[in-house]
Amino acid sequence: MVWGVLAFSAHAHADLYKWTDAQGKVHYTDQPPTLNSQTIKPSSAGQGETTSKAKQSLDARDQAYQKRSKEAKDARDKAEKEAEQARIARENCDKARKNLSTLQNASTPRIYTTNAAGQRVYMDDSARESALASSQKSVTQFCK
Repeated sequence: MVWGVLAFSAHAHADLYKWTDAQGKVHYTDQPPTLNSQTIKPSSAGQGETTSKAKQSLDARDQAYQKRSKEAKDARDKAEKEAEQARIARENCDKARKNLSTLQNASTPRIYTTNAAGQRVYMDDSARESALASSQKSVTQFCK
């Protein structure tokens, strides 16, 4: 049994031959070609060179992939940041317009704010005019 395994493993590591017959057909075998055929056996240096070129090609492709992946991630991050900024700008514009509308509404005679203690502080006419001017400035700034 052991001899059979050893014989099989020795045969598994045999040389591989590539040869072309008289008709130009390429063959791959583990047996040496006949005298009438042309042997094309690559040198081990050529294999190393081919392997090196393949590795360089794969490395270049991997680097290109990594670069594209990073660029795509940067573009997504930039788009998300711009979308967040646009959302905040819309919210600020909506708040400024609502505040301006409240201050301009003549049917609301008494407008108040809340101080730090949570108590209502009612605006007099001069404070309302000042808040109205500030609100108009905010609408101009945030609603571009």
